[in-house]
Amino acid sequence: MSVDRELAEKVLTHLDRDELAQLACDLVNIKSPTGQEKAVADFILDWYQANSMKPIRQEVEKDRPNAVGIMRGTGGGLSLMFNGHMDTSFTGSAEDLRIVANVEPESNLKGSIKNGKVTGLGISNMKGGLASFLTAAKTIRKSGIQLKGDLVLAAVVGEISRTPIGPFQGEAYRGEGIGTRHLLTHGIQSDFAMVADGSDLNVVWTQVGVVDFKVSTFGKARAAWGGKRADQPMMEINAIIKMTRVIEALEKWAEDFEERYIYNSPTGPILPKVNVGAIEGGAPYKPNYLPGVCHIYVDVRTPPQVRPLTVQHEVEKVLSSLGIPYDIEYYRSLMGYEGKGVEPLVQSLEDVHQYLFNSKPEPENPERASIWTDTNAYNELGIPAIKFGPRGKNIGPRLEEIDIETMVKAVKVYTLVALDICRRERSGA
Repeated sequence: MSVDRELAEKVLTHLDRDELAQLACDLVNIKSPTGQEKAVADFILDWYQANSMKPIRQEVEKDRPNAVGIMRGTGGGLSLMFNGHMDTSFTGSAEDLRIVANVEPESNLKGSIKNGKVTGLGISNMKGGLASFLTAAKTIRKSGIQLKGDLVLAAVVGEISRTPIGPFQGEAYRGEGIGTRHLLTHGIQSDFAMVADGSDLNVVWTQVGVVDFKVSTFGKARAAWGGKRADQPMMEINAIIKMTRVIEALEKWAEDFEERYIYNSPTGPILPKVNVGAIEGGAPYKPNYLPGVCHIYVDVRTPPQVRPLTVQHEVEKVLSSLGIPYDIEYYRSLMGYEGKGVEPLVQSLEDVHQYLFNSKPEPENPERASIWTDTNAYNELGIPAIKFGPRGKNIGPRLEEIDIETMVKAVKVYTLVALDICRRERSGA
C-alpha cells in the first residue's frame, strides 16, 4: 500500500485541533473510576448519535455499559476497530490514599487546556487515546468519503488492573479486560483492531499474561508479653515474622523467573515481572498480640508461552521447601498473547507513519510494552490486534497531562490507517 496523498490531504483538512482538545477535556471532566464508567459512556453514546454513527449500548453489568459506535461501510470491505478504556488509573477520591502517600485536592484533577496541553485525571491513561480515535472517525465522516468496511469505535469498561479479593468485591474491582471480553463475545467483532492505549505512539502486538495469588502464614494469637524470646521464637509463633521468610524466598525466585522467561517478540523483548504488592497482618489497634495470620498478595506478569499453571507449580515448590505451614489462593489468571496475522495492519501503520513523519513507528520500549492491555483480548480470539496510542505523563501523584500535538499525531495516523484498511476489499471467510 502507498498512501493516496491527494485523498489523505483532503481528509486531514477536516481535523479540528481545538475540537480534539475540548473533547479530551470533556472526557476528563466526567469521573470514571473502575466500576463507575456509566456517565462517560452515556456522553460517548450521545456523541456517536450527534455525529451520525450508530450507537450501541452494551450493558456489561448493571449501569456499567460499553459505548460502541459504528460507522457503516458500503459493504464488502475489511472492518477495523479502535479500542480504548474509559476507567482511570486512580479514582480521584480519598480511596487513592491506600496507594499514594500524598494526593492533590480533587478540584485539581479536573480537565483543563493550557500551554498546548490537556491536563486532568485520566488524560494520559487513556482519555487522550479515546478522544483521538473518536476525532479520527469524525474527521472521516466530515470529509464525506465512504468506506467499504465498517469502522467500529469501542469505549470499554474495566481495563485497569483491579481484581476482586477478600472484602474488595463488586464492580469497582472488576477490571483487566472485563469490558473488552464482553464486547467481543457479544456480537462486536472486526477483521483488525488497534488498541489506543498509551504507547508513546510506538507499536507492539505482544502482551504479558497475569497470575495473582494470596499467600497466608499462621502464628499463635496470644499476648506477646511474658516469657523470654529464646523460649518462644518469633519464627515459630509470629505469622508476620514467618511471612518475611516467604517474601525472601519469593524474591529470590522472582530474580530467576524474570530472567528465565524473557520473551523475544517481533518488536523486542517482553519482560516478565513479579511484585509483592500488598500485605496484611495482625491488628493495628492491638500490637501487643502475636499475629495469628498474615497475608501477602503477589502479582506475576507472564510472557505468552507461560501458562498460569506453570507459575503455580513453581511458586508452590519454592514455598514447600521452607517448611513453613502456608495457604495459597489464586484469584487471577490471564494468558499473554502475541498477535498473529497482524502483518497487513502493521504494514498499513508503517506506510502511514512514513508518509506523515518520514519514519516507521518504533517498537514500544520493552519496559512499557511488558504490560497487560486489552490487546490480549483480541489476540486471544484470533482478531489481529496491535497497540498504538498517545501517552502523556504524570505531573502529580494522580494528575496527568498530554500534549495536544501528540493527540493530533495519533488522530492523523488513525484516520489514514482506517481509510486504508476499511477501503480494502474483504476476501475469504
